[in-house]
Amino acid sequence: MKSVALAGALFMGILVGSASGRPLVNKRALVTEVVYVTETVANVAVYVDENGTPYSTSTEVFSTNSSSVAVVTTPEAPQKATESTPTPEPMPSSVAPVPPVTSSSASSSAVPAPPVVSSSASPSPILTTSSVAPSSAKEEGVPTYAAPETPAPTSKEAQPSTTSPPPAPSSVESATPPPPASSSSVPTDTKGDDGSLPLGITYDVLTGSGQNTACKSRDQIAKELDQMKSFKAIRLYGNDCNSVPQILQSAVKNNQKLVASIWRPTEDLNGVIQIYQDAIKQYAGGDWSVVALFSVENERVQSGAMTASEVVDAIHQARGQLRSLGYNGPVGAVETVPAMISNPAICEAADVAMVNSHAFFDGNVQPKDAGSFVKSQVAMVKKACNNKRVVVTESGWPHQGDTKQNAVPSQENQKVAMASIRENFDHDMILFNAFDSPWKSDDASTYNTERFWGIMQ
Repeated sequence: MKSVALAGALFMGILVGSASGRPLVNKRALVTEVVYVTETVANVAVYVDENGTPYSTSTEVFSTNSSSVAVVTTPEAPQKATESTPTPEPMPSSVAPVPPVTSSSASSSAVPAPPVVSSSASPSPILTTSSVAPSSAKEEGVPTYAAPETPAPTSKEAQPSTTSPPPAPSSVESATPPPPASSSSVPTDTKGDDGSLPLGITYDVLTGSGQNTACKSRDQIAKELDQMKSFKAIRLYGNDCNSVPQILQSAVKNNQKLVASIWRPTEDLNGVIQIYQDAIKQYAGGDWSVVALFSVENERVQSGAMTASEVVDAIHQARGQLRSLGYNGPVGAVETVPAMISNPAICEAADVAMVNSHAFFDGNVQPKDAGSFVKSQVAMVKKACNNKRVVVTESGWPHQGDTKQNAVPSQENQKVAMASIRENFDHDMILFNAFDSPWKSDDASTYNTERFWGIMQ
């Protein structure tokens, strides 16, 4: 009985040993396992100015689905026990906290996301080949980055970036917002660069008195022009004493503009324009930009020497000739404020409305109010001329002569009046006059002030 039991036990031991020494099935040589991993990552954009200083951040958190294919190759070994392939674990990741978003208008879609740094310093246990598809909730075209193999920073604080984020592709409509504008970037108002006329002064080249009127010498003209260098515009009244070439040459040298005029009907319009053309060729290289405005007459409608219709014809004639020679600036006529308002045809024909306005002749304006008075006159002309640009071609105060009501000529009153005009105008204003005009004649209508308007003694 014992022998039978012993034999049975021996048989069972052999059977178990044989079973444990042989596999039940043949082992496959290749095992492929696909693992789907969902990770939550963040797009962090840090905006810096030109000095590299951060001024705004933008964060957007979204999910990405990635499929990882793990391939494990083992040699075929039918004599060994099967070992189970370890299941790859998802790579743990964490995103460092970022500062609060300070700009609600910043668009993170235009800025590529920075690399996501894993908080785990150990590399992935297996090599994977990934094909990452963006989530449907995220805009297409935003690049993603794989986690780097370098260890994560030890600090829990978000480190400020010292470099600007990579530029967005040119095909992306949304661009990285620029740094906030500083007060120093606000452009300053430079009169004359925007088409307006810088502060100017009137000038004539005659001297003498009464019947002994004569031309100033070239030396005297040169000396006086040098005294007027601080004014960036000079208004002439015609080509008296053939002075246009000399004055134009001086203007080019001193970087000044000219307000050219023709004394109609005494001077020939075509002839004077040709004189300007020749002088510009000789001294300005053919560049007409030295001439800021062109007037065909001065108060000739007010004086009755010309009709409004004749002035309109002269404007059209001059403009046509000037355009053919290369001058493309404004062309018009100078009148008093009442004459300009009463003759809208002149406004309509002219490119700008040019008027002479003197607070003294109102009689009730104090010198300190001269500037505000002229400004109110400009507003009236502007309204009458359909909101057209208005240039004041004469404005001043006499320093000698007869009193008109409350307006008193004196050197002190002249200084006060000129200061008031300057306070109210920094462009499109021509002061009257550079020097006294002893050659002019006075009568009751001018209150014997005609010779005494010069502001440079």
